[in-house]
Amino acid sequence: MAIELATVLRKKGIVVREFENIGREYREKWVDAFSDSQFDQRQYFSEFLWYMFSAEKVDCLIRKEAAHSFDKVNKHYCYIFFQESDDVLEVEYASSLNAKDLLNVTGEYCDVYVVDKGFNWTYVIPHERDWGPYFYRRKSNGR
Repeated sequence: MAIELATVLRKKGIVVREFENIGREYREKWVDAFSDSQFDQRQYFSEFLWYMFSAEKVDCLIRKEAAHSFDKVNKHYCYIFFQESDDVLEVEYASSLNAKDLLNVTGEYCDVYVVDKGFNWTYVIPHERDWGPYFYRRKSNGR
């Protein structure tokens, strides 16, 4: 899946670097960056990370509003990683990347996480069609 997505992105002129065996590290960074002290991070790390959005533990955008915000956000440099894979894509000059690109390549059977370089925002496409996608931006005070 990461290889197919990388190919699609390269055709759009996006610079893509592929990394293997570092997905767990990025999932841990994601939990640290986007978790809230109101719930136990470890619970979500042992399950699907996006559960914190579906459980309404954080205030995020959902569905069309989430996709629209992702399409508009600065994507000069970001990472794409997955719940069930240790592959990570590092992408640069990705302003042409949009929500439909991710959904068309990954389908509905994969949890996809996109974050900017500083883990300030995230866009998540869950594997379950009835949930998400989600867009969340950390508050300016660090959360």
